[in-house]
Amino acid sequence: MQSQHGEKWAEYSAQSSARQDTFFDLAIPRANTIHNYIDVDSDEINLVISDWIVNVIIGEMMFCPEDELATLETDGGDGEELTGIDPRNRKIDKLRRRSLSFFTENENGFGYTVRIPAVTRYKLAIKHVSVGLSFRQVTRVIDDTKNTCMITKLDGINDTLIALDTIIASDDVCALALSFDGSTHRGKCFMDIRVRVGVMGVLYNLHLITMPHFDRHTAQNQETMIVKLLNALFMGWIRKLIGVTTDGEKTNMGHRYGVQVRMVTYAQFKVVQVWCAPHQLDLQVHLYVDEIDGGAWVKKTYEVTVYLRRQSNLITEMCVTSPKKTNRWIALGSVLKFDIAHEPRITTFFAERAAEGNSAQPHVLTSTWWILVHALSPAIELIAETFVNLQQRDLVLCQQRKLFVVLADEIADLFKVCRIAYCEGDFDDLPVNTYMQRNQSIVLIASLRFYVEDLGSRVRVHWEMLDNIEQSQWKLSATQ
Repeated sequence: MQSQHGEKWAEYSAQSSARQDTFFDLAIPRANTIHNYIDVDSDEINLVISDWIVNVIIGEMMFCPEDELATLETDGGDGEELTGIDPRNRKIDKLRRRSLSFFTENENGFGYTVRIPAVTRYKLAIKHVSVGLSFRQVTRVIDDTKNTCMITKLDGINDTLIALDTIIASDDVCALALSFDGSTHRGKCFMDIRVRVGVMGVLYNLHLITMPHFDRHTAQNQETMIVKLLNALFMGWIRKLIGVTTDGEKTNMGHRYGVQVRMVTYAQFKVVQVWCAPHQLDLQVHLYVDEIDGGAWVKKTYEVTVYLRRQSNLITEMCVTSPKKTNRWIALGSVLKFDIAHEPRITTFFAERAAEGNSAQPHVLTSTWWILVHALSPAIELIAETFVNLQQRDLVLCQQRKLFVVLADEIADLFKVCRIAYCEGDFDDLPVNTYMQRNQSIVLIASLRFYVEDLGSRVRVHWEMLDNIEQSQWKLSATQ
């Protein structure tokens, strides 16, 4: 009693003899406790796993000899001499066997058996992973649950046990859709793979595995890893593949040599390809922003940001720092807002530094550059709002398409752009120098001038400082 129920024993010992006689009468009946519903004797699961999963996925793809040897050296080693190729290879084989010791080879020579000694914690771990918790979070949650509720059956949970379900998960269905994305955590690159399957009219989104990626993050290396993984799980995946989805950088999404396009070539039947809508928007904005003024405008915008972030005295005076330059276009909106809000002080500061004539000369902020900053900021703000809306978890594809249509209409209305299909013949009688056309859109030059004038007095001052040639060049940049 003293060791198993310390608090109750202390409470019992403090009672008088009369109260001790009736102390246990207040105990909760076992039928009303959780232990009555936990089968302790049969708390065990034996799983049979194929050779490919154990030998290929775990023994090869998830085992990095360099990392294992580095960890061993960091921990002080085990005294074994690793000089030379043969001793090193023997040590690697020893470490690999140790990592696979969790699996017992079957007597018939086919497959391996894994013994799960605690069904409750195993199922609880699977439930936690299925709702989106990471392996590390699941470990902490179950450990806290065990300590708080004093449930000894949850003792001993570990990352290997939690990761087991994502390795062995497999559904025998007629079709599957593949989804994958890469990420970096603590300097290590990982490939996250999900499988979407339909079973009896219900669509399931299953997390297959998070695989460490030890090679360079190229499209070919990712393709090789994913194909090797799927072959180890189920050789017939190529005849079931009906959809491929990904997001991220061009390595994944490239329409010619990206990982997604490469994976489609393995399918035996036609495949539906789905690209992440926010990242598609990201790529398109990058494409068109880089075309403005031949790429000079956005380059100078980021160079100005980097320059401002280095001016410690200016930062102290203004009590604010320019937003950090990143490769994501969404950061461009914050940069433009900062430049507009602090335009007078930035202009004065650049003029003062230029007059000093020191070696670190600042960039020349032209009127054309400032006009583009003011003119593009509202459009970037609209795009940023759409980007946030596209990431809502309950959106379906048709709703995403509607958001793109709304965004296109808002930008067209902002710059008074007319689509040729809707205004055919309206510009036939106008001189060609009064409007500008690009692809399937037309905008009046007068509309651009009115738009600039409506941006405020500072923009009008910049506009008046331009000569006719510079104004024409700005209109061309704005049209782009």
